[in-house]
Amino acid sequence: MEKKMFCYQREQTDTAKLQDELTGALIALARAVDGAETISPRTSQVILKGLFTTITNVSFDNAAIEKMIREVRAEKERLVPDCSKCPSPCGKTAEYNMQQLWNADEDIRSLKSLILFGIRGMSAYAYLANVLDYEDDEVNRFFCEALFRIGYEESVETLLPTVLKVGEIHLKCMALLDKANTEIC
Repeated sequence: MEKKMFCYQREQTDTAKLQDELTGALIALARAVDGAETISPRTSQVILKGLFTTITNVSFDNAAIEKMIREVRAEKERLVPDCSKCPSPCGKTAEYNMQQLWNADEDIRSLKSLILFGIRGMSAYAYLANVLDYEDDEVNRFFCEALFRIGYEESVETLLPTVLKVGEIHLKCMALLDKANTEIC
């Protein structure tokens, strides 16, 4: 039995669907760079901006979310231009259907949701620090790594270290924003 989309704090169904579509496109972009193995500063910026756009109450502007989806897809196309023309698609850089997450086993769904909502929250700190010209390569790589993990079949055992790393990197994000704010003042 297929479950309906589950939304935390969102009453705008159309916006929620677009945020899910954007998240699926971000996961595809993370797949295109092999989970941060080959991530460039440009790709990091697109991922950060995309994650920030998916935060509840940041944007209910569907046109802006659609524009961000196009930007993420364009970045993926720039990185792996031949994937869209492949006669035998392998699915490696395919967009992730968020229904897979929402309909997953409850333990897997819960762990992947912790990762997803954790990196969305972290993206606010990282984005605001970035606006002040502060960034951290480890934080940027982790956003990509976490999205990559969400997009693949994983077990509880393989997801738990990523969940724990969300907390570790979150502290780094808060410290980064604090540093940006205190050094500017």
